[in-house]
Amino acid sequence: MTVSTVPTRPASGSPPPPALRKAQHDQLIGGLMLLIGLVLCVVPMAQQDGAKDAQVNEAIVGTIVVLAAGSRIYRGAGVRSDLIIGVAGAWLVASPWLLSLGETSVYGGNKAYDVALGSALVILALIGLVLLRGRPDKKPQAPSSVRRGQGRI
Repeated sequence: MTVSTVPTRPASGSPPPPALRKAQHDQLIGGLMLLIGLVLCVVPMAQQDGAKDAQVNEAIVGTIVVLAAGSRIYRGAGVRSDLIIGVAGAWLVASPWLLSLGETSVYGGNKAYDVALGSALVILALIGLVLLRGRPDKKPQAPSSVRRGQGRI
């Protein structure tokens, strides 16, 4: 009798293995966040179109997003990086209206750009938090008798 060494696949309805879920969370979502941050930093300054106040705001938010997304890719995802990116995205969505309340100039074309990229950041941060919450990172603990030193021979 021979033993088959073919690995079995999980059922189609079962959740992906934890390693795949971790890779999706850390690399795919972090990479999209990093790409949006780079777009926020580079595109407004390269176009030289629109209000300078809005461009500076986008560059600052883009820098924060690039640093947080780079950290989450390098060190692994965490609640802190998702919250920072989510707050930065929410600020980017609200900033055209909040900045126009003061004595700053806001270009109308930047509003759609800011709302679209800010919304994408908020959605990615929420997806990241949901995936992080579903991650089974809990390490199994030894029985209490072994932890107290009673299980030794």
